[in-house]
Amino acid sequence: MKTTVVFLMTAALAMTACSRLTDDGVRFDGQKYRIKANKVSKEDRASFDVQVGSSAATLEGAREAAAYGGVEYCIQQYGTSTIAWAVDPAEAQLIDGDTLIAQGTCKP
Repeated sequence: MKTTVVFLMTAALAMTACSRLTDDGVRFDGQKYRIKANKVSKEDRASFDVQVGSSAATLEGAREAAAYGGVEYCIQQYGTSTIAWAVDPAEAQLIDGDTLIAQGTCKP
C-alpha cells in the first residue's frame, strides 16, 4: 500500500512538470503574443519584418515582443543580435486594430 501511494504521488508530480514543459514561457507585460518574423525577400535574408498579433492587450508588451522577435530572427540567421531598425518596435503603431509591424536589417 505504501509503495502504491509513493508511486501515485511521484506520477502526479511528474505530470505537473510535463505541463510546464509545453508552455513557451515567453511573455511580455504579462501577456503572450503571436510573433512572426520573416525575411523581406529571397535575395536578402538580412532584411526582415516582424508581425505581432493580438497586440491590443498592451501596446508596450507588443513592442517588446516585436523587439524580441527581431533579435531571435537575427540570431537564427546570423548569430548576432545587432539590428538596424527601419521601423523601430519602440515607435511602431498598431495596424488593423491589433497587429504591430516592425522592420529591420540584421547587422552581422
